[in-house]
Amino acid sequence: MNGKDDEKILSGTILLGEELEPFEGYLLLRDGVAAEIGTEKIDPDFEGIISPALVNSHVHLGDSFFKDPPYLTLEDLVGPGGLKHRALAAASRRDVVEGMRRSLSYMARSGTCAYADFREGGMDGVEMLLEAMEEVERTEGADLIGRIFGRPDPGSVRVHPKCWGVGISSTRDHPRSWVEDVVEAARSDGKKVALHAGESGRDDIEDALSLEPDLLVHLTKAEPRDLAQVAEAGIPVVVCPRSNLVTGVGLPDVARMLDLGIVVGLGTDNVMLNSPNLFSEMEFTSKALLHNDRQVFMMCTLNGAQILGADDDAGAIRVGKRCRIMVIDRRSNNMAGAKDPLASLVRRANPSDVLAVL
Repeated sequence: MNGKDDEKILSGTILLGEELEPFEGYLLLRDGVAAEIGTEKIDPDFEGIISPALVNSHVHLGDSFFKDPPYLTLEDLVGPGGLKHRALAAASRRDVVEGMRRSLSYMARSGTCAYADFREGGMDGVEMLLEAMEEVERTEGADLIGRIFGRPDPGSVRVHPKCWGVGISSTRDHPRSWVEDVVEAARSDGKKVALHAGESGRDDIEDALSLEPDLLVHLTKAEPRDLAQVAEAGIPVVVCPRSNLVTGVGLPDVARMLDLGIVVGLGTDNVMLNSPNLFSEMEFTSKALLHNDRQVFMMCTLNGAQILGADDDAGAIRVGKRCRIMVIDRRSNNMAGAKDPLASLVRRANPSDVLAVL
């Protein structure tokens, strides 16, 4: 079998389908579609662990220019008037765009194929991200799926037309009437609604649920009764454990969320607090919260693709489906000796082990 210009032949351990079952063989990728899977011995373009590429379901790219601030409370770091917002107000446009460009490049090179950015700065904030995205695509050929959750400019209730949705911080940060108007405008424009809730306390969870959002972020302080309501409403949740550690708000009850049937994704949150490195997020989540590598990997791949409405272009690898694929070098000094490819991918792999993102 010979590869053509529009084809890539991959061989090794393929994590197939919704169950991510390891399959030893080859995958023929033609024009981004999984055209053929088999066991024939072939001469591949890449060999290794072949898996769905990663999905970062919650990130703030705008503060990429301002990394590793002092350890402060959540309110002092990112609340209204907090350190992050003061830094953004004082930063040059060029520095903000360059920071986002570097983070996008880092994600693309480290196996991430899609992300949801909660975009501060109103219309101009979105324009800055679009500029950074265009630069990364032009110079590096990176074709990331970007879902932008914008915030309206002061005095407005609508976001940039290229936003996939609106992304609002805790409802306690804003007048209730304004939040309701923003949500109504988003619905009328066919956009998604995402809310931060239950991060530093549970007092905003009921308000968030009353707005019937499409996505909730954090729920660190959610109690079992709150999670039962979220599950009953069928609302996905994105958790960001490493960020929660930095801000000292505790850790989300991910195991209970999954037991209740909630679709859970993983995000790296503010770049100023953590690198947008999903390998680090997976390792911590698996070792500290779940001890379930398959569930953790699903959170970063299939679940994330579902949450971001990117199932048709990312997520599970199946014949006849468009795929975003990463190939992990199982012969690297770090990965050599791995006996369970999924476990080692979740608990051990890092960006330097990524051979290719296709």
